[in-house]
Amino acid sequence: MSRIALLLPDLEMGGAQRVILMIAREFSKRGHRVELVLLSSTGPLLSDVSDSINVVDLSIRKFGLGQIGFLLYSVYRLARWLRENSPDVLMSTITGANLVALLARKNAHVSTRIVIREAVTLKNINSVLRLKAMRWLYPHADNIIALSSIIMAELVEKVGVSSSLVHCISNPVDADLVRKQALVQVDHPWLYDARLKVVISVGRLVLQKDYGTLLRAVALLPKEFSYRLIVIGDGPERESLEKLSIELKIDDVVQFVGFDANPWRWMARADLFVLSSRWEGHPNVLLEALVLGIPVVATEYDSSVNKIFSEIPNYPSRVVEVGRPDILVKAILRMSHGESVGFVNGQLIDATESIEAYERILLSSSVHL
Repeated sequence: MSRIALLLPDLEMGGAQRVILMIAREFSKRGHRVELVLLSSTGPLLSDVSDSINVVDLSIRKFGLGQIGFLLYSVYRLARWLRENSPDVLMSTITGANLVALLARKNAHVSTRIVIREAVTLKNINSVLRLKAMRWLYPHADNIIALSSIIMAELVEKVGVSSSLVHCISNPVDADLVRKQALVQVDHPWLYDARLKVVISVGRLVLQKDYGTLLRAVALLPKEFSYRLIVIGDGPERESLEKLSIELKIDDVVQFVGFDANPWRWMARADLFVLSSRWEGHPNVLLEALVLGIPVVATEYDSSVNKIFSEIPNYPSRVVEVGRPDILVKAILRMSHGESVGFVNGQLIDATESIEAYERILLSSSVHL
């Protein structure tokens, strides 16, 4: 039985957090001893942690530390934990946590393997210092998991990581869970009014998701078609987005309903799912929409989005240019009048292959110090 540690900054609502929780559950089912190491045990997804998984709270608080102070204290606390516990392997995700993991092993002087998961393209790393840190530290990881071939190529060509260390693995999606949770009832009149066309979007209310473009597209929709937009999620941009909906005079047809641990029950009852992001890694929520079989409009955050749709031939979808409400509105009009395809064949979106690929990499015996 292997002892596997999985490192996250927190359990706030996010795609990376959901993926790691799923991997933790699956590894535990396979007989591994799994520990979920959190820099801070905060966030609504804490309640989703399986009882079979030990949660380690390093109890690091950002307030008063500053970015450098937070980084150094995180490295200190994690290094101490590694010395005292020596797991066989530690996998981290999210760039900041990846840097912490690699620095902590250097300071702990342990043989624990470090596997990092990189989910964003370099064009979205807006800190020169962080990019330099990646170039210094990432080549010392034992393996790196990239969510797309684009991220994989960037790590090799621009970060200087050996191609032999990088593996492209798409996010696993628990299709059975998504389908099961989609059957749970949700109480909202728009979803049951046959006269309305309901568009739904799910994600954190942050700049990356570009909900401003989505709102501007909704403002361009013909009033006679009776469209409604429901946004599931919360975040720092909520107040400004609500103000924008008022300025655009669409606040009567747009609702920000906040965080819901079960967004799939909303998605399954909508006419269209829209992903308006400026950038993504390999968005789970898009894959979950495909599992549910609802028509999709997505921005071309990078070329990997086209590959996702190509793997399910004839799926009702449209890919549009980032940041163009005039183009997005045309896609919404076209796709929202299509038919849902119902639950997609589970073999097309199956977590097993991804989980097994993660397991093979984490259980490899080589250590690259």
